[in-house]
Amino acid sequence: MADLRFSTEWLSVGNSEPFLRETSGQLSIYLGDNCLTRNEDVWSKTVRDTVLVSTYPLAMWFASSWWRLNYEPLPKFGIKPQLDWRMSHELGAANHGFVWPRILFAADGEAVNIWAEAANTKGQSITYLHGLESQQSVSIANFQSRVGAFIESVLSRLAAVECAQSDLRELWSLVQEDSDNPDALRIRQLEALMGFDPEECPEPTMAEALRIQDQIGVGAMSELAPVFGRRAQVVALDDIVELASMQGIIGEPISDLDGAKKVSSVPWQQGVEVARQLRQHIGNEDGPIGDDILFSLLGITKHQVESFNIGSNRVASVAKSRGDGKFDFIPRKKHPLGKRFEFARFLGDCLSRSEQGGGWLVTSDLTTARQKRQRAFAAEFLCPIQALVNFLDDDYSESAIEEAVDHFHVSDKTIESLLANHGYLEMSSVEPRLPYRLAA
Repeated sequence: MADLRFSTEWLSVGNSEPFLRETSGQLSIYLGDNCLTRNEDVWSKTVRDTVLVSTYPLAMWFASSWWRLNYEPLPKFGIKPQLDWRMSHELGAANHGFVWPRILFAADGEAVNIWAEAANTKGQSITYLHGLESQQSVSIANFQSRVGAFIESVLSRLAAVECAQSDLRELWSLVQEDSDNPDALRIRQLEALMGFDPEECPEPTMAEALRIQDQIGVGAMSELAPVFGRRAQVVALDDIVELASMQGIIGEPISDLDGAKKVSSVPWQQGVEVARQLRQHIGNEDGPIGDDILFSLLGITKHQVESFNIGSNRVASVAKSRGDGKFDFIPRKKHPLGKRFEFARFLGDCLSRSEQGGGWLVTSDLTTARQKRQRAFAAEFLCPIQALVNFLDDDYSESAIEEAVDHFHVSDKTIESLLANHGYLEMSSVEPRLPYRLAA
């Protein structure tokens, strides 16, 4: 993972507001070797890695958005989220009249993912020259350490110029107090996962969320709260309660692989590793996986799957632990290929999850680490990349991909994503570099 770094050369310049004036300086932001503040001053025609801003509004934005930045995931790739989400995740929301780089932060449960793009806005004095070619990630520990140190540096600067008492000091003290209190921390995390700022979630809603979390497990609630949390100002926790009352397809999936090893720390690579280990375990390293084999690994039958009434459209699928190694599977996909991929994701979640005991399995359209791991497992297990490349034999035409769809029984989207992710197709033809167009 990358390392996020902030550096400020302090200057006391040009503002009547002391908090803004005394925290002005040349700011640089680095992510690994990438300077995200490299810019051209349109007026002076100079290029530098630092930008002259007041750091106070940026520190205030980080402190006020702290919980959502650390715990709230991207709702869905390719669709612009609601404004309140963007205000808590796009660095440009620090505003205060300064031209900020276009940087987006979104947690995935295990890391903070970062996107950035060059920015050339008509009429602005600064043009940011560098973005990121693709998403990069920093560990949550790195993010908290580096952003926390940046906030502390701004507070130290204020103390040095005899402006110690500030809204930033008060806000950051509250963040630290809640971080040190396990009960408060649990509430702040759930608020953020559901899309609320601190103390914004109604008390009855929070009480119900805590009760559900105790029932389904912390890991499962981390996946379901963003899906059923605040959507257009409505919280749909009743949908989780309804899932809890539904009867699904009862099965007892394989839950362990003898001698399995976890090598990578990257979620999608972990999914691929487990898929390859499972194929080795069942003695089929590159051939198609039939429905009977797939479902037998979950302890269910094809007849159970085909006779199950999917019902109304749902935004997530779950498998509820019965406490005896068995699960109630409640799928949502109706197309045969979609069903196969969904049940393969359940299988990957069962083999990869860290939470044991009563926690539910969850599949959704989120881009959390858990969902990335599931998707990568399902793709590699149903359609191993090397077997796919051998089957296509350097022919990546539409007709060849259609033949691969029939051979491996996966969707054309799955095949195109596999080929793009491994460099056989242009990534831009499958997935854009940014999850959505950032604000100007």
